[in-house]
Amino acid sequence: MTPTLNVLKETIKRLIYKGNYRALERILEKTHKGDIVAIFRHLSHQERIKTFQILMNVDIEKASDVLYDLDEDLQVELLRALPLKEAVRILLTFSTGEIAKIIDKLPDEIQKHLFEKLEEEEREELKKYISYGESSVASLISEEYIAVFEEKTVEEVLGVIKTVPEDIEIIYIYVLDKKERLVGVVSIKEILIAPLNVQIKDIMVADVISIKNSATKEEAIDIFRRYDLLILPVVDEEEVLIGVIYIDDIIDAITEKTTEDIFKMAGAQEEELFYTNQILKIAKLRLPWLMVSVIGEIITAFIISVFDFTIKEFLPIIFFLPLLAAISGNISSQSAIIIARGLITGKIMENLKDFIYYLFREVRVAVVLAFIVSFIVGFVATLWLAHHTIGIIIALAIFINMVLAAFSGGMLPYILLRAGKDPLLATGPVVLTVNDIFGILIYLGTATFFLEYLKV
Repeated sequence: MTPTLNVLKETIKRLIYKGNYRALERILEKTHKGDIVAIFRHLSHQERIKTFQILMNVDIEKASDVLYDLDEDLQVELLRALPLKEAVRILLTFSTGEIAKIIDKLPDEIQKHLFEKLEEEEREELKKYISYGESSVASLISEEYIAVFEEKTVEEVLGVIKTVPEDIEIIYIYVLDKKERLVGVVSIKEILIAPLNVQIKDIMVADVISIKNSATKEEAIDIFRRYDLLILPVVDEEEVLIGVIYIDDIIDAITEKTTEDIFKMAGAQEEELFYTNQILKIAKLRLPWLMVSVIGEIITAFIISVFDFTIKEFLPIIFFLPLLAAISGNISSQSAIIIARGLITGKIMENLKDFIYYLFREVRVAVVLAFIVSFIVGFVATLWLAHHTIGIIIALAIFINMVLAAFSGGMLPYILLRAGKDPLLATGPVVLTVNDIFGILIYLGTATFFLEYLKV
């Protein structure tokens, strides 16, 4: 944070503490919306609510812009904390597409009152956006664009541009045929240098990169990356232009997806961000994942009990169980993350041949690592326990376990993908729990198999 923003933050905090809201109104009125957005995350929950309420009273349009530019978790936090009428009032300043991005994160009471306040046409449009689902590009679509018919002259298009509101960023002009289908695109630069009497269809680029409104956010992100775009037009099944997607909304979508992936890898849910102080609600969201681990470890405890004879006869075997769990858990998680991300990004194609290639690459890596680790552990065990046979068997059990851990860690994401689930679910508690169950089974099973040699 820059010194200027730090001074702004401390000033807002001090004025709220002193209750000097009149001075705070004047500061918020003069402060650029971008600076307000920048310091918002550095305020406490109560300070954010108070600051935003005052901003709404000072300038509802600026408050709307600030709310739109905030990260989704802060947007939802503010809307949940505001009185019902104020939450609905600020939401009504958003377009239906913007509302669709966050409405499913809001309490039912806010959703109900919001639908009541919307015009019939807006209500139906919002329902249409919601019906596409959270993964659809529908919530990213903006109606802030310029489109003209192909028969228009450059002079006529320049006249249209002059009437556009200042807050709409103009980079491209989209060209439509008589049925309002997207047939071309032309940049502002090309319009400015073209003769005034030339028709727009004569200078447009006919090969337009676009996306269907039924596409997913992942597909939109891929198109932006592939073609290095700033804006992407959205069309329906008949190629009729219905909106555009801006790069800043795609960046937000990438951030949202990354956050979601991190939560899945940790065995948590992104929804936790929206329940700032609701401890019981957060605990309820985390409980299912913890129960997966609890059930898995109960099974592990049962497996250990089955091998109680081995453990009683050769207690040193149990000394290395924590090491086994840590190493095999680490290597299985690595394989799961590599395979899962490869499947999601398309680096690893969904066909079986490509998957097998990358899976066995992970297994080959695991063989090398397992050889090194098992040799070190076996050597240490031999010196520590003064029994070379026990050292060899511990090394062998760890070697087998690490190789199989890499294999199972790589398999789980693919199995989940084929089952229609997110492969990243395999990178958290699921893979660790499965690994613990089979890891300890293999370790103690190997020791028991060579029991007659341990007696030597």
